[in-house]
Order: sequence, then structure tokens, then C-alpha cells
Amino acid sequence: HTGFDVFEVHITFAQIGIVAASFALMAALYLFVHHTFIGTAMRALAIDQDAARLMGIDVERLIQLTFFIGSALAAVAGVMEGLFYTQINFFMGFVLGLRAFTAAVLGGIGNIPGAMVGGFLIGLLEAFGAGYVSSQWTDVFVFGVLIAVLVVKPTGLFGERVVERM
Repeated sequence: HTGFDVFEVHITFAQIGIVAASFALMAALYLFVHHTFIGTAMRALAIDQDAARLMGIDVERLIQLTFFIGSALAAVAGVMEGLFYTQINFFMGFVLGLRAFTAAVLGGIGNIPGAMVGGFLIGLLEAFGAGYVSSQWTDVFVFGVLIAVLVVKPTGLFGERVVERM
């Protein structure tokens, strides 16, 4: 394994590539959603589907595009996970999806930077849990913090409360 050591931690070039690709994709998604016409239409659709349709947005096509983008990003995440663990099996997508959902809920649903912070928080909890207690207890730490955050702030760390007006 090629790479280098930092404070007795071995970091491979594949890990650096995975982190760099993750940041690049996160930034690209954020810029797409917040600085393009299609991204603005996606956000409008998420807020009020009927109003988006009245404004001339092809709702069905935009939903298809959104699912396509989400599926493509999930495929890239699966490839990166396969590169990280150097193996692929049918069950690994479930665990990755559960972690991604937990990160999104922790950060606040619909908040891309919040999901990133939620993902880092999960990583730190797993690392400290495995280092100080046992790797068998990492899920307990992660989901315990998720429950605590949802009890204190149901919208997640960076989520905003949505008030629906009639």
C-alpha cells in the first residue's frame, strides 16, 4: 500500500483521492443546486409542487432528473466505498445508505453543508468509539447521538423549521 504516515496513522493515496472526490462532488452539487436555473427549480419543487408547475416547471421531468443525479452520486459513493474497502458485496450499500441517511438527518434534511458536517460527526464518533471503547459499539454511539440531537432539535443541527401556510 502506497501512502504516508501522519502521527502513526497510515494514509493511502486512494484515501486522499476519495476525500478529494467527495469534496469536489459536494461542492459541485451545492453550486448546481444554489446557482443554476435547474437547481432553483429543484428547490422550488421541493417547497411547493403545485406552484412550481404553475410557474412552468416540468415537474415530472425535474423529478426524474433529481433521481438520476441522486442515483449517479450514489453509484460514485459505492465505487469509492469499494475502493476504500477493496472489496464489494451486496450488503455494503445498505450500511452506506444508512450512514448517509443518518448524516443527512443529523445535519438537517435538505441542507447539503449540514449533511457534510453530519458525516464528519459520524466519522469522529465511530473513530473515537472504536479507539476508546470497542468497534462493536460504534453504531450505539452514532445512533445514540442521532436520537439525542433529534430530541433536542428535531430539524437536525442545521435544519430549519418549515411552516406551511394555507
